[in-house]
Amino acid sequence: MRLFAPLPDAPRFKIDGTEEDDAVLDAWVEGATLAEWYESERTGIVTLSMRVKWWWRRTRRVLR
Repeated sequence: MRLFAPLPDAPRFKIDGTEEDDAVLDAWVEGATLAEWYESERTGIVTLSMRVKWWWRRTRRVLR
């Protein structure tokens, strides 16, 4: 029996070392969605609004 329930936004993937699994984990750590992470990787641009949104998602996870 788990003392704490898993966070609902925790990434669910198999750890088999594929690039998509790495992207899912990196995006989750930064607080981004996978689509946002791919867009920032493609363009190399992270706007201030993206940073604020990602920071809030990470902070909200810690505050729970």
